[in-house]
Amino acid sequence: MNGVQQTGASLAASVQTPAGVQTLTVVGAVIVWELIGRTGLLFPELFPSVVGILQSFWIYVTTPLLIPHLKASLYEVGGGLFLGALCGIPLGVIFGSQRSLMRVMEPIILYLAVVPKIIIFPIFILFLGIGTGSKLAVGAIAAFFPIVLLTIAGMREVKPVYLDVARTLRASRLQLATKVYLPAITGYVFTGVRIGLGASVTGALLAETKVAKAGLGFMIVEYYSQFRMADMYSLLLFIFILAAVANWAMKLVFSLLLPLPRSTQDAGVFF
Repeated sequence: MNGVQQTGASLAASVQTPAGVQTLTVVGAVIVWELIGRTGLLFPELFPSVVGILQSFWIYVTTPLLIPHLKASLYEVGGGLFLGALCGIPLGVIFGSQRSLMRVMEPIILYLAVVPKIIIFPIFILFLGIGTGSKLAVGAIAAFFPIVLLTIAGMREVKPVYLDVARTLRASRLQLATKVYLPAITGYVFTGVRIGLGASVTGALLAETKVAKAGLGFMIVEYYSQFRMADMYSLLLFIFILAAVANWAMKLVFSLLLPLPRSTQDAGVFF
């Protein structure tokens, strides 16, 4: 009897953990989905069987069906993130280190950051065509804003007293950059890159749904137009898993490179 009670108590404790709550949430959502689909309570065509979705997903991971589209999307998302970081980090450092310049530029960047990036997609099409270049540009501009804003936020964390001490010790510009600024902004930059990854995925795949010849977003629209709902949902699941793995891997790498306290590591996560 005591063994049963101990087992029940351990199960209850595991359920109360974040991982347990997440697992129960996913299981509950799957059960509700399957019930809606089987009972026909709400538009049964829009809620295909979970088994059918998983069968379609298995085809994706065991056949080369999606490889050309996956390559196109990875190029657009990865290239967009790289370009966004390449421009966002240096500009964030420049704007953040010059208070007068920051007062001028930060409001402009904040205003532009909330503009949906997809509305300037036609401009990119005019200059770059309907190939992967225009989608890469949308991914880059979407990734740029969180990266530059969080880099500016990191520069603000540099306490003036540290700069005064460094200058008193006659530190060079290189020493100021590597010994004072870099430790202060690294956590913010890493967080900005992680958020920029999500923004790049959203921007590039959304652009693919408009005008494209290849890509995961292009395939989603194709499946939707053919009313292949199980294939569409399985592709959405595929994209979700890819994004989750990429975010987890990035967080792991950053935690190894930057073993800072959690409060510093996750700065700006709610941007």
